[in-house]
Amino acid sequence: MRVRRCQHGACRPADAAQQRSELLRYTGAMSADAYSRLAPYYDLLHASLTEDIGFILALAARNRGPVLELGCGTGRVLLPLARAGCRVTGVDNSVAMLDRARRRLAKEPASVRDRVSLLAGDMTRAMLAPATFELAIVPYNTLMHLAPAEGAAAIRAIARQLRPGGCLFLDLANPFAVEQAAADRLLSLERILTDPESGATIVVLAASQLKQAAQLLNINWLFDASPAVGGPVERTVVQVAYHYYYPHQIDLLFQEGGLQLEALYGDYTEEPFDESASRMLALARKPA
Repeated sequence: MRVRRCQHGACRPADAAQQRSELLRYTGAMSADAYSRLAPYYDLLHASLTEDIGFILALAARNRGPVLELGCGTGRVLLPLARAGCRVTGVDNSVAMLDRARRRLAKEPASVRDRVSLLAGDMTRAMLAPATFELAIVPYNTLMHLAPAEGAAAIRAIARQLRPGGCLFLDLANPFAVEQAAADRLLSLERILTDPESGATIVVLAASQLKQAAQLLNINWLFDASPAVGGPVERTVVQVAYHYYYPHQIDLLFQEGGLQLEALYGDYTEEPFDESASRMLALARKPA
């Protein structure tokens, strides 16, 4: 098997390997089966992501009221919101991820725990009462795990659960960057992690296949865990499909869901989106 390694063990920001790594590290929703296998590595992969938290906290402060997070994972975004005084309902389709979120939540003060509700469910269906939330967030790349028809269903379901005047935030990869991803199916060394609890070394490898006509990036992720005390390497394989969306398609999804596009940013400092942007951050509002 051929393996490609990024030069000097690190990739330039524009490299396809870096793009793949960001897609995995910061995503919030895949199939429940995929996340049951990814769960042991999830928090390690998310450890360095904090840049979106300040933006989301400011958004919650401007849209005062209950918050709905779709694809809450282990609570990376949910816990800072609850600590800031927000009442948050987190939904995820992975029982394994929610179990980790509950263990993290159990370590928080009672005042924080009391602000959080965790639900197992499908974000394409409205699970809660209509007009319940002032703000709904779909964090880093989560919507990209949904095919267009599923994405449309999710937006409609979210819109039903928003109060009149409520806000929806989508955090997506820049599609113009995704379409440059390597599609040669060669394995690349993405990252090397160390589990602080077990001392195990985890080597993260990936290979991708881009289908531009379908706006689809398929990635096979391999996690090779070597025990600190020695012994057999345990390999975990996670296959993920990422559907990337262009700005006009996101606008159309909002319109079909009865929402109005309010802003499209290219980063967390609210710079306008363009093809060179680091992210695609979309804000929509439900008519009052």
